[in-house]
Amino acid sequence: MPESLAATSPRSCPVSVLVEYQVVHDNRWIDGRWIVSGVVAAGQSTGTDRDCKLVHSNAAGKQYLWTGLSIELHKDDAESFYCNLMSDKPSVFVICDEQQDDSLQPSIVTLSYAEATTYMETDQRVERVEMPAELYRWLEQYVLANYVPEKNRKRKRVDWKESDRERH
Repeated sequence: MPESLAATSPRSCPVSVLVEYQVVHDNRWIDGRWIVSGVVAAGQSTGTDRDCKLVHSNAAGKQYLWTGLSIELHKDDAESFYCNLMSDKPSVFVICDEQQDDSLQPSIVTLSYAEATTYMETDQRVERVEMPAELYRWLEQYVLANYVPEKNRKRKRVDWKESDRERH
């Protein structure tokens, strides 16, 4: 496990989320758009209070860093974590609240497809970003320790003649 995550609990990891406002020049309907551009493993807890800091600003837009978030791992999501790791693009899912000024405020960060899908089905804004290597290794260790795939079971062949006799 990387030193930056060594001090974290095996089931919880503090993270920070990068949110960007990108100015759009070639669209007459909107001036810009808000996106989540990345997630950073924070290594040490940044506290429970969420905080937003301006990181970068120029004519193309602004970038903000949200701290005070964490990813929680639960054994009942182990299969969903496994599917995420085995996908072409392992991802971090950031569930965001859209503010009055259309800005994004990250509220939940998860590595579970199932949890992200649940929020999408309720029309919550879910942003998907590439999983950083340190989070990948942390999740991989958790899945190896907690995920046991179900064995494939062969279905029994039904004797239709026997089942018809039992009904009559």
